[in-house]
Amino acid sequence: MNTRPLSVFQRAMLDCGPDFTGQWFTMNAVLRLSAPLDPDVLSAALTNLIARHEILRTRVTDEAQVVSPPGPPVFEVHQGSDPADWLHAPVPPESGPLVVRLVRGDPGLLAVHLHHLVADPGTVWAVCRELAALYSAELGGPAPPMPAAQYGDYAAAEARQRRTTEAGDRAWWETAMARDFVSVRKDENGPPYAERATLLPKAGLAAVHRFARTHRTTPATTLFAALACAMRPWTGPGPRVFTTVFGLRDRPEWRRMLGPCLLTAYVPLPAPPSRLTPEYAVEVRDVLRDCRRHCRFPMPEVRAFRETPDAVPFYEYVPDDWPEPYEFGPVTAQVVAAAGPKDTRAPTTLAIRSRSTAEGTVTAHVSSDGRGWSRDRVRSLWPAVAGQVGAGAAPDSLR
Repeated sequence: MNTRPLSVFQRAMLDCGPDFTGQWFTMNAVLRLSAPLDPDVLSAALTNLIARHEILRTRVTDEAQVVSPPGPPVFEVHQGSDPADWLHAPVPPESGPLVVRLVRGDPGLLAVHLHHLVADPGTVWAVCRELAALYSAELGGPAPPMPAAQYGDYAAAEARQRRTTEAGDRAWWETAMARDFVSVRKDENGPPYAERATLLPKAGLAAVHRFARTHRTTPATTLFAALACAMRPWTGPGPRVFTTVFGLRDRPEWRRMLGPCLLTAYVPLPAPPSRLTPEYAVEVRDVLRDCRRHCRFPMPEVRAFRETPDAVPFYEYVPDDWPEPYEFGPVTAQVVAAAGPKDTRAPTTLAIRSRSTAEGTVTAHVSSDGRGWSRDRVRSLWPAVAGQVGAGAAPDSLR
């Protein structure tokens, strides 16, 4: 065995406690197969995949990443046909961070499960892509190129970068967080809840893209700004702070590397106007850019810079990025379901995880402890967000 340093993401998750390190803290995908896969060929391809990537044989401890020698995969064969039945599976960290299940049925399925301490969404797709290529190679096709980098290299480079930028990062966060942010917890309380909702219809997402193109922002920036404006009637004016997730595959050799290249960070936004404006969207764009630049600084220390330590809502927007079908030799495999960790944790004040769909809408998984952001209040946010985007995207002559 050899050791590698912990990445900032891994250290942050370990600091968050057992809910973020247990067997249900996983990234998952289910693929529908056009024809049966050969279990022996698939097992050989999996063995090769694990040998090629240190992170697929890594155990994360409190002190380091511990990399084991190559060994056999955790590979199971089952009977079934409904993708929903196979979307989640426990991945006990001590048994290896990758579990693959071949489900024989009509149609057949392939379920891939990775512990989140070693994977992000990009890792899931990269594992599926390389597994397909290695399966094809076992049947006589060309072997895929070797990985350009290992995750341990990423963690080591990240540690060097942190040492170089720590003083500047600290100064930026101290200034950015030294404001009296409005509270999202108001008088209306209710029971905890979690649900899926449509945040924007097709016309609404089209308006987001139109606004982003016109004002040189991004769809994520536009939605963040619109949400801040839509919340104003319930929070009052004033600056507000969120948390979100930033992807950090910021070097070419890390683009297809396996491993979690992301971080959760605070986003301290300026006070929103009552209606979304291009100027406010640009301000939000610039704040998100700066937060991403400084987000490798430890967030527990950033939390201590806040003048009013109150609950903070979480928001993220993920564009539709499901991959094209994979070719396992003569068998085509299409992703039909994907999900992050099974929701076993207590809900926070408000968490909105939104994504665009292939149909051109924006859907969201919403959860809350009900304190301030009751179910009815949050449901009223969606038409408010749509109204903000629609007003912002309208020609000046119609505003």
